[in-house]
Amino acid sequence: MRYRYEEVTKTPKPLEAGIVYHNPSFELATLLCACGCGHKVTLLVPDGHRVINNSGYATITPSIGVFDAPCMSHYFITNGHVRMLMPFRGAQAASVMRSQIARHARRDEKPVEEARGFWAGLKKLWKRFFR
Repeated sequence: MRYRYEEVTKTPKPLEAGIVYHNPSFELATLLCACGCGHKVTLLVPDGHRVINNSGYATITPSIGVFDAPCMSHYFITNGHVRMLMPFRGAQAASVMRSQIARHARRDEKPVEEARGFWAGLKKLWKRFFR
């Protein structure tokens, strides 16, 4: 199977095998697992993955690790071609998931910190002009 690239504004239902649906506005990519199990894989772009259209075929970097399905697949998609890798198991899978969760948490904390700084600055201005 070779994965085609398709830019979408809404992910279709049902998904078709062999297509990477990429929504640049929402920074998401969706595909069916390359192992054929039928599991829906959703990737956050550009948080962890990058999706490229190469003459109608998809390239996704880095590799895709499927931890939320029994298949536990791990693979690359380059110019539409799939290269299966050894699946992550046990402690290795847990370590990869922890690092992904930590990366998401750091990304989510940044806007909160920026908002705190904004409100603190606004509070200072308020006090300065309305005392």
